Amino acid sequence: MFGNALGEALAVQMVIGNAVQVPDGLFTPASTLTSVLTMGIGNEMMGTVYSDVLWSLALLLLAMSFVFISIIHFIERKGGLNANGR
Repeated sequence: MFGNALGEALAVQMVIGNAVQVPDGLFTPASTLTSVLTMGIGNEMMGTVYSDVLWSLALLLLAMSFVFISIIHFIERKGGLNANGR
């Protein structure tokens, strides 16, 4: 499961260009939370401001995942989707 998530994140990272800039338009290079984490977390010393920012981004990504998974479970319980996805 972790390998699939990492592979998909790195594929998205390569497709969007992994540029550390604010995109000007839809087709300009950009970067995702996951790509910022994968590129920066291994090169930073603990206790620095940038390391704290990276851990905050990881917490934000975890919170977003939790919210989206909770919404999906809520929709499933209401009967919007069954186990087969129909």
